[in-house]
Amino acid sequence: MVRSGGERGVFAHGTRAGMLKPTISVLVLRHVVNCLDLVGCDPEPMLARIALRRDDLDNARAVMPLEAFLGFLECAAREAGNPYLGLQAGRLGALNSLGALGFLFLSAPSLRAAFTGFAAYLATIQDAVRNRFSADEGLATFEYLITDQTLQSRRQDAEFSIALMHNMCRNYVGGEFELVEVRFEHSCVGDERVYREFFRCPVFFDQETNAFCFEARFLACTSPVIDPELFPIVEEHLRRRAAESARRGTSFGALVQALEASPLDCAPQLEEVAETMGVSAATLSRRLRA
Repeated sequence: MVRSGGERGVFAHGTRAGMLKPTISVLVLRHVVNCLDLVGCDPEPMLARIALRRDDLDNARAVMPLEAFLGFLECAAREAGNPYLGLQAGRLGALNSLGALGFLFLSAPSLRAAFTGFAAYLATIQDAVRNRFSADEGLATFEYLITDQTLQSRRQDAEFSIALMHNMCRNYVGGEFELVEVRFEHSCVGDERVYREFFRCPVFFDQETNAFCFEARFLACTSPVIDPELFPIVEEHLRRRAAESARRGTSFGALVQALEASPLDCAPQLEEVAETMGVSAATLSRRLRA
């Protein structure tokens, strides 16, 4: 198991350049674990299988492999005997379910700004995701899709993510918020009526992506949830996080290339690798420690 910043039992911060497999913030898993507690399903054995403890999930800067998160969701649905666990966990989404990203959404000056900000900064908590928001001809569409095709067990995650965003919209706008349709890339499992009643609109399966549509008139709605003066503060925080991730990804990508170019029979020296990357040895050493 890889650790982060000396914290016990936490997976390391993943790079955004492919050096490690795709990652997701442990805060998202914390929400799922809390939902399991609510339905009386013990999450501890499942956490142990991925070498995590409950208190590891409070580290807002830590991430875990996305593959492990997807597997946890699928396993949790089986252990709880609930094929609709992802949907229900999404509906129970709270303000802190997505960390700073959730605060950004619910403090936005309009629902349009909430979606725009969310789409811009989702990559700060999850890799390998296509996250789009668009509005055209009276309809607005939010799309969510994991782009790493090697990650196949993702039905619960898709339903969780779409349900969570739907719940965020209802929290922002209020009970009058309604969807026009929902689309899932996977086939229907269980009773299709459950999905129609859950979203209160037509639900289609075996689609190209996971998405929901709603009337664009809702985009002008303002939120009574959080003071919008918080929005620029949270946005600046996320902007810095995104910049840090980009710099870290660039550095690690260059480091991998330098190591791959080194002779197999001779261990590369710090100074040589730093020169190849165009930085000083002290700078490279500092970045590696960080």
